[in-house]
Amino acid sequence: MSAVLLESLVLQATTGVRFIDAWSGQPITDGLCCTLYRRRDGAVLAREATTPSGVHHWPELSPPWNANDASPPSPPSAALAEVLVEDLLDRFLPLRLEWPPRRDRDDMPLATFTLASAPQRPVPPGAASIHALLVDTTSQPAAWARVLVTDAQGRSTQGGSDAAGRLSLHLPFPRPERRPLTSPPAGPADSPPEPPPTPGAFVTLRVFHDASVGVEAARTAAALHAIAVGRRAAGRGDSGVLPGATVAHPATGAPLLSAWLAQTEVRALARIGATDILGPMRLEPGRPAVARTQGLSPNRSELRLAPL
Repeated sequence: MSAVLLESLVLQATTGVRFIDAWSGQPITDGLCCTLYRRRDGAVLAREATTPSGVHHWPELSPPWNANDASPPSPPSAALAEVLVEDLLDRFLPLRLEWPPRRDRDDMPLATFTLASAPQRPVPPGAASIHALLVDTTSQPAAWARVLVTDAQGRSTQGGSDAAGRLSLHLPFPRPERRPLTSPPAGPADSPPEPPPTPGAFVTLRVFHDASVGVEAARTAAALHAIAVGRRAAGRGDSGVLPGATVAHPATGAPLLSAWLAQTEVRALARIGATDILGPMRLEPGRPAVARTQGLSPNRSELRLAPL
C-alpha cells in the first residue's frame, strides 16, 4: 500500500466579509451583492466571489488593496474604498462599509456585520414584527434611523428605517410573561375562573437618529451616479480596475455603517404635544405591532422623533 501525502494549501483571498440576519442571528448565504469600489471615482476594484457559507471576498484584488489593514498607504484611518452591500431579494436594508473593514480578530481575515430587515421583507415564520413610519418634529421622514428593541429577557434586536423613514423590525417572539400564583385563591370558591391571559409579551424600543446620515447617503449616491453617467459617455476605463466599471448605487443611497452606528439617541414621542417617551409595546402572536405617536389626525400613523 503506497503512502498518501496530504497537503494543506492556503490561498490569499484578501479580507472577507460575512453578514448576519438581525432577526434570526444566522449567516446570510444567498442574495447579497457586495461591490468593492474606489471612493474618489466609483471605479470597481475587483470582481466579487462568494463561498457557499456566505463569505464575500475579492480574490483578484490587486496591490495595494489586497494587503493588510495598513494598506492603502497612510494614513490607514482614511478609508479610500468602500463596499456597497445590496440584497437582490429585497430582504435587507443596503449598507456601505469602509474598506479595509475591521476584522473580528487580528489573526482572522474575516469581518462580520449584521443587516437590518427592509420594509418589503415578508414576515419570517414565527417572528414578531413592529412597523412604524419614523418622522422628525416637522413630519419629514427620519431616513436611516437605527432602532433597538429589547424584550423582558434582555435580548436585543437591531433594525432601521429606510430612506423614506419606513421601519419593519422582526424579532424572535419573546417568551410570554407568567403571572405569579396566588395563595389563597384571589376569589371565592364559587366564583367563575379567571380567563387565561392573552398570550403576549412586552418590548421596549429605542431610536437613534442623525439627519446628516441621510444627507450624506443621498449625496454620495448622486455623486457616484453622475460619475457613472460621465464614464459611460466617455467610454473610459482605468488601469488597475475593471475597465469602465462603476458602482450601481440604489437611487436612495445607502448609509455608511460607521455613521449609522454613531447616531445619537432621540425621543420617540408617546403623544403629540407632550414629551413622554413611548412606553413598552405589547406583542401578540400573529398580529404585527405598529409604533405610533398618539394624538395625530386619524389618517396619519407616524412615530414622531424629538431630541432627548
